[in-house]
Amino acid sequence: MNANLCPVAIYHDLLHGLGNALIKPFGNEQRIGELYHSFIAFLKLSIIRKEFKIDGYEFQSQVGVIRDQFFSFARQKKFPEESINEVYKVFIEPWIKRKINENYLQSLNPSDHIFFEISVGNAKIPFDLNQGLRHYPLHGRLDEIDLERKQLIERTLKGVVDDDNPPLLKDYQVWLLWKILTSLKPDQLPQNWKNIDFNSFDLVVETPYKDFIIDRENKFFLSDTHAAYCWINDISISTNPRVSAEVYENQSCTPINPKIECAHQFINCFSKNYPFPECRYDIKTEFKPWYRLLLWEKLWEGDLLQYQFFILSRQELLAQRIISEGKICGYEKNKLTLEIKDDNFSWLGGFDEFIIIRFGSIFCGKREKAKLIDINKKERRIVFELNSYDSKFLSNAILFPVINEVTPPIIQEPPSYLKRNMQKGLLKMQRVGAIKLQKAKERSVIQMMEGVFGKKQIRRGSK
Repeated sequence: MNANLCPVAIYHDLLHGLGNALIKPFGNEQRIGELYHSFIAFLKLSIIRKEFKIDGYEFQSQVGVIRDQFFSFARQKKFPEESINEVYKVFIEPWIKRKINENYLQSLNPSDHIFFEISVGNAKIPFDLNQGLRHYPLHGRLDEIDLERKQLIERTLKGVVDDDNPPLLKDYQVWLLWKILTSLKPDQLPQNWKNIDFNSFDLVVETPYKDFIIDRENKFFLSDTHAAYCWINDISISTNPRVSAEVYENQSCTPINPKIECAHQFINCFSKNYPFPECRYDIKTEFKPWYRLLLWEKLWEGDLLQYQFFILSRQELLAQRIISEGKICGYEKNKLTLEIKDDNFSWLGGFDEFIIIRFGSIFCGKREKAKLIDINKKERRIVFELNSYDSKFLSNAILFPVINEVTPPIIQEPPSYLKRNMQKGLLKMQRVGAIKLQKAKERSVIQMMEGVFGKKQIRRGSK
């Protein structure tokens, strides 16, 4: 997505640890998004399970009971009280009114099979190129899969009432996720999905105000994908200094005409270079190879692990201790107890962070982050604390018909995010500066950098 938006955005992503350029780095946008997604999932599943009813009421009463439900839900999530009403008015209420008017919420029933936050991935996804194919690795997460209505849904807060087109790149995002899903073989899908033809599903971008059906045959999606992978390849692998110059030569915007959707803009792309420290050029020159070394470490620790999930067989993953498997034998609040099948599961004790797939497979399933809190070697049981925001209502009988017979894989998760934090820290240090000389003399970090990278002599201070 970053590579499609702008080559500089993927450059920042890979080398500077700066993530999604479509999400602003300040404010509550991400947290509001989580609340929005999780409440819609909660509401739908509550109606499907007959735990919450809106039929039998007139329109305003239906809106009112859902409003009360949202306020209660947001407070349980400890969302800031002063922001709850604004989030409801701007995002939730338009969505509720639209879905009631469309008779969508009233039509939900216990026979529906709707799945939320399903991760999909594959190492060799085919994309047409001229008369042949190119295969690329890719993984992502689908906001919603509705098997009854045959829809794959990408949900977003962005957009306005009068939009004629979906928000920037959201159509491309749901198309990429569809490409992953349709590239999977039957034995890579959840057991009950093996006979489903996802090629026939509608691709939907859903905003609070409109639903957009996306054309699966959009030829620009293919060309954009090939271009994006070229940028990712060149930035990740090449050490030629010309690559950096080409990235900025192909930048999508300028200070005079910035891309308003991009979060980087003046913060990262057009940031001000202060006159102090005076050795700024030397600092930038020294830091450049460090960014790349950290990227390669991250690729080996994090991305390579993801790739191994998709290229190795289940037996190989187990043998290499990349995954283990366990039978679910208890679930209370957000604590999950597993009975481990692996004869030697002591290796799990060497990690704190894990990913558990309670539904589906490594290629297509519900992934949840978990923290190891207890190991009982005698009973061969391990207890995890789930920290996904929606784990409570996604453990219901719709997803897990016989919970004691589910055998999910447990995947170790190395802390590769620390490398991204180091990349961010380097960039922040590279940009430290002051306008006035006196201010620069008072800031110890600037004086230290002048001494390390510039001509200033560093001396031990006298008592």
